[in-house]
Amino acid sequence: MKNIKEKISIVILLIINLFFLVKYVERVTEYYLAISVIISIIYYSIYHFRNLIKFKVHYKKFLIFFIAVIYIIFSVILFNLILQPSLNVDRFSVITSFWDSYFNSGYVYNAISHLGNMPGPMPFYFLFALPFYFTGELGFFSLFGLIVFVVILKYSKINLNNQIAGVLLVTCSAFYLWETISRSNIFTNSSLIVLSILFFIHSLNMKKNRHLLINGIIIGLLISTRNVLIIPYIILSIYLLKNKIYSMRDSLKIILIIFTAFVATFLPFVVNHFQEFLEMNPFIIQSSFLMPSWLSIFCILLTFLSFYFIKEKEDIFFYSGFFLFTTIMIYFIYHLITDGLNATFFGSRADISYFILCTPFFFYFILKGNERNSSLQS
Repeated sequence: MKNIKEKISIVILLIINLFFLVKYVERVTEYYLAISVIISIIYYSIYHFRNLIKFKVHYKKFLIFFIAVIYIIFSVILFNLILQPSLNVDRFSVITSFWDSYFNSGYVYNAISHLGNMPGPMPFYFLFALPFYFTGELGFFSLFGLIVFVVILKYSKINLNNQIAGVLLVTCSAFYLWETISRSNIFTNSSLIVLSILFFIHSLNMKKNRHLLINGIIIGLLISTRNVLIIPYIILSIYLLKNKIYSMRDSLKIILIIFTAFVATFLPFVVNHFQEFLEMNPFIIQSSFLMPSWLSIFCILLTFLSFYFIKEKEDIFFYSGFFLFTTIMIYFIYHLITDGLNATFFGSRADISYFILCTPFFFYFILKGNERNSSLQS
């Protein structure tokens, strides 16, 4: 069963990569399908032949950082060639307009990006982006995702061959190259969720109240980024309760801490703007931008089906990726039905970048492979 999940994971990653290749290579050449398939085969080969890497341990460790550093240097060069204002993606502009509005005493959720969009993410997303806003180049926020991913590989003690393959898979991904150039940060956002779940699992040996407090605050802050990222935490909760690792009392305690931390992130932006907040806020923006609210609620409820399948702690990551992918696919199909294929895919009526949300979960799952960590209860 585990082998089937790994195959599903790599197939989904290949599909997402193919989406980006087809969409953007089509703008360059009429042979986009053939080129996209060839690149996808090469991409898969990185994963398939990862165990053929025959360096000494010292050089393998060096190679991981060498690949990451080369990619970062390459990206900085691209930042200077492709300037932010020239982009047709406005995630960088959403952040800058948000903070420009805040520092000018305006209401942040009425801010408008250079493409005319309002800021949809929750407050902590912008708080986390603040240091990158001060640099004047939001591309560094995108690159931070690669650093977080390397930390995940090291923190999880994944074997060196898989670490090298993992860094190559990310840096050679069409979707991550797109994210870097466009100054998007979905991979960064989602990688932080993966890291937080790993920390949650590894910190279960803490004293209970300390564990509840620290992890409750972390989860509360990270949920205050994008609504859809509550899905991995629902799956984590299902695993904890199903395996009786958390009691109902512990669950209620951490939910209260999470809720308190989540609400606290809104306070700096709601003070003196309460009426404006009631009229325009990220809940309204997100529910109206992606798909109807009833369909969003359906996707959240669908996540609870994981109760019948989740068994091992690695399943937390597989099903998080799977249900995130399913949610975005439902969003994509909704637009296919309402707007048609050409407008949805090539015309960007549906934003395929949201598929990136599931990628760090699948990367972690396939790279972890057949390695077994100690029992979650230990």
